[in-house]
Amino acid sequence: MADLSAIKGLKTKLRFAYARLWLLRVFAAFGAALVIFGLFLAAASAGLFDQLPPQFGAFSALAVYAATIAMVLRGRKVYRAPTRQDVSNSLEAHEELRPLSGLQDRPSVPSASANTLWKAHRQRLIAAAQRLPVPGLWSAWARMDRFGLGRTTAALFLVGTVLVATLQDGRWQRALFPDYGSLMGGQQMRIEAWITPPAYARRPPVFLRDGVDDIRVPTGSEITVRAQARSAPVLRLKGASKTQRVRFEPTPDGAFEITTVLSFDAVASVRWWGERAAWQISTSPDAPPISVFTAAPSLGENDRTVFGWSVSDDYGVEKLELALQLVEPHPAAPDDERRVSVELPGPSLKEASDDAAIDMTRHAWAGLEVVGRLVATDGAGQEGMSAAQTFVLPEKLFLQPLARATQDIRVTVLREPRDYSEAVVPRQNALEFAPEGIQSAAFMLEAVTFAPEKYFDRYGLYLGLTTARGTLTRATSRDEATTVDSLLWAIALKAEYGSAADALEALLAAKRALEKALREGASEEEIARLTQAFRQAAESYVQAKLAEAIANGLPEGAQQDGLDNQQAGGGGPSLGQNSFEDMLNALEDLTETGASDQARQLLADITNMLENLEFQQGNGSGGDGFALPNQAGGEGEEDQQSAEEQELSQELEELADSLREQRELNDDTLDEGRRNPSGPPGQGPVPGGNWDELAERQAEIREQLEEFVERQGGAFGDPGEDGEGGLPGGDETEDALADALRAQRRAEDALRNGDSGLAQRSQERAVNRLRDVAGELADALDALQSEEDQQAGTDPFGRQIGGANDANGVDVPDEAERQRALDILRELRRRYGDPADEDERNYLERLLDRF
Repeated sequence: MADLSAIKGLKTKLRFAYARLWLLRVFAAFGAALVIFGLFLAAASAGLFDQLPPQFGAFSALAVYAATIAMVLRGRKVYRAPTRQDVSNSLEAHEELRPLSGLQDRPSVPSASANTLWKAHRQRLIAAAQRLPVPGLWSAWARMDRFGLGRTTAALFLVGTVLVATLQDGRWQRALFPDYGSLMGGQQMRIEAWITPPAYARRPPVFLRDGVDDIRVPTGSEITVRAQARSAPVLRLKGASKTQRVRFEPTPDGAFEITTVLSFDAVASVRWWGERAAWQISTSPDAPPISVFTAAPSLGENDRTVFGWSVSDDYGVEKLELALQLVEPHPAAPDDERRVSVELPGPSLKEASDDAAIDMTRHAWAGLEVVGRLVATDGAGQEGMSAAQTFVLPEKLFLQPLARATQDIRVTVLREPRDYSEAVVPRQNALEFAPEGIQSAAFMLEAVTFAPEKYFDRYGLYLGLTTARGTLTRATSRDEATTVDSLLWAIALKAEYGSAADALEALLAAKRALEKALREGASEEEIARLTQAFRQAAESYVQAKLAEAIANGLPEGAQQDGLDNQQAGGGGPSLGQNSFEDMLNALEDLTETGASDQARQLLADITNMLENLEFQQGNGSGGDGFALPNQAGGEGEEDQQSAEEQELSQELEELADSLREQRELNDDTLDEGRRNPSGPPGQGPVPGGNWDELAERQAEIREQLEEFVERQGGAFGDPGEDGEGGLPGGDETEDALADALRAQRRAEDALRNGDSGLAQRSQERAVNRLRDVAGELADALDALQSEEDQQAGTDPFGRQIGGANDANGVDVPDEAERQRALDILRELRRRYGDPADEDERNYLERLLDRF
């Protein structure tokens, strides 16, 4: 057998012939499948499926896939791989000598002459084999593809490939992987999605829509997706390192919904027979808060722990605490930590700094050296801790022996970290199983209460101590034993200070509750209730201090306007009961008008003055006032005013009354206009209304104002030769009063005619002009008072300027200012009830929320 590959050039021809024959047989077997799929890709390249409904594309893809698979299965049965003989036959099909077949032959009779002849014949065959041409593929393919479909498909495929490579817009991908869900109704599927940031971030929800991409939200936000579909979709969160899938849950209204937390950057997509919607979502990490001591803790006034602090957080600090640990901890609890709350000036502050003054004399570790750290907590619960500060917790100084002993017993119980033994403890023998500290406290109580008839002059204190001892004797756990804390503290205070200490505790508690309500923006009802509670606590404390002073030797009917301190004999008027009542009234007005900052300042000043309140024997002049530190006896408040100041105050009070009555009439006119709308102009009042009554009220208010003007000098109080008389403001005040009177007359006529619109406008005009006049009077009165105070060297409360004073910063607004604030607040509420448009309502709502 001859080796055909040894013939020069024949090996290459055999390879080409094999490839040609293989292509022809593949096309013959799988040509139909290739034509179908090629036409499909050509149509996709031309963008045909992008112009047609998605249902057509999905159906076409399924049909093409089915036909292609069928043709491939049919071709597998037909296809036969080319053999070596098939290749040789195809290569020498047009050569009569058939050299490739001849080279395979052998001489039938081996002889010398036959071999010579055979060699010559073989050389002739080799030469013929070298001359064999490779048959053309195109002509053979044309004979097989009589209609040119294969060639056309190949051309279209080539053009489509170039087109797709140029455009690169995913046409093939959309054609090969169409939206099969459109055949199941996916185009009618409705999807609603939104992301709710954590509450502490105080950000509005983010609604997800088509085309919205690269959304950034805080870590921990919740994504909610709601879909109207025939079956439950799947929400896929695909991140860089992990993928999360969550199936929707059915809702009662027939929809499907899912809510999950976003904790990593991901592409959120709704999957239902393909991708229905997708959004790129990035999550911003929430950094822990930062807390810093701006001033080291130290001992302040009234045994308070004073320190400066500063906090910051990207979303807001929710809580600030002072974490304490003992420098020399108990061996049984080396890691014991106790935290004290530090009040923040507002909720969720991104940055804040302030000075804190905390009374920690009641703390179990009072008097011990501690290590303190500030701990700020954000809305996510993350904590940020400051550097450590070492200081000594201040303790309350008890001078009475019984008070000191009671305090020692109390801290002995509170500083015991160990609990009772685990054995079942009968009540009568419980003390035997108690830890050492509680046993010691019980023995100390037993010693203190020995022979009460000799050592106790107040039976109530003895009963309180025996009650505490009984509690410790019967306690079966540390929690039960520590319930004596409040009782022993109250006994120590009562033994040291008497009943006024309890009243002071109640006063401070009422102050803290009202401060918290003002700081957090509580409801008006809650603030009013807490303001009344503070008033009652302040009055109770004053009465307790008075009773204590009487018990210490102050005559009950004596004048109580002096002060038992180093400056008792100092001059200057006192702050009497009337002034104290004015301060409480001013506090109520400030809380009602929403002036939270001023109310908190006045609240702190009142409490500070009351904490330093003292009573002493007066000068016998009589009266019911009481004095605060650095104040001695003096005259009444009205006696200190000049005649001009009293006259201005009276004029301002009369004008304030007219202004209030005019405002109330304006409100009633508005209500009447809503109940009984006016008829057409010129037809008179609508029957059934109260227009005549309102007109009479308007006439009375106008007459009062006219009398007020006449008392000022007829033609608005023209000044005489001495320059006195008349109202402040000159021509502007005169024009304002005249304008107010004209507006009142117009309002009166409009009310008699039942024209509510004109009446309301005229009344509002009168109110505005009266408010202007009242403002001029108030400014003039303030200027006069300031001038007189500077001349006398006293402040508006009659206290010496520059002298020692525990109530610095008290600024009680005068009645006119408070009245103006109330008028503004009522006007805002009235207009909010019936706004002209929605924008105005929103604006008024923001104002009311602020004030």
